[in-house]
Amino acid sequence: MSLLRRLEDAADALAATALALPGARALPMEDWLARAAVAGTLRRPIAWRNTVVRTPALRRLHVEYFAIPGEIAVLHACAFPHLDQALPIYGFDVIAGEDRATGCFLDLSPTVPQADVLIEAWGEDVAAQRAALGASRILPEWTAIFSPRVVAVRPADAVAFQAGLDLGAATLRRLAPAGGCDPGAMAAAQARYIEGQRRNDRTRRMLASCIGADLADAFIAECLFPPVPSPAAAA
Repeated sequence: MSLLRRLEDAADALAATALALPGARALPMEDWLARAAVAGTLRRPIAWRNTVVRTPALRRLHVEYFAIPGEIAVLHACAFPHLDQALPIYGFDVIAGEDRATGCFLDLSPTVPQADVLIEAWGEDVAAQRAALGASRILPEWTAIFSPRVVAVRPADAVAFQAGLDLGAATLRRLAPAGGCDPGAMAAAQARYIEGQRRNDRTRRMLASCIGADLADAFIAECLFPPVPSPAAAA
């Protein structure tokens, strides 16, 4: 089985895992591929699926599969906790071509001080597996939003590729309801994370090459990294 097919299967499995989390409910989600087709901005054939879920711990968990068939595929997942839940932000991205994976990125990113205990426990568990995940990749400056425990690797082979996929799914399952925290501090932390992610121009360029710049910007602003609700609105 090609890595592209394996990544598609993993994206579907992660979306199913999200929907099966305790108390999870799917949120309405626009068909962005259909929107591009209607707008007439679809520049090449793509596969594109988005699932968004809310749980008692997470206000927004987004799982995306985006692929240019036969060339490249991306699994992206990001989870933001409710503003009163002392949890880190979950981020997981895997990029692969037909026969080679180019990147696996996974982090539980800092939010409020109470979430640091979970980040450190996860980091200790990951440390024993890190060597099997692949060679480390150098991260750009905007990734200062990540924790020091961030996994950023280039999987060496199919075994390392699968290990990264398994670790990403297992990490998501660690995000259970936690103790309370200051909603204002959590909202500010999530806003900083989103600001950092929106500086990743590589994502925008790839989307724009397939669906046009205007729709790429709309997707990033409305679905990929939408604004954080105010603490009062989220209460």
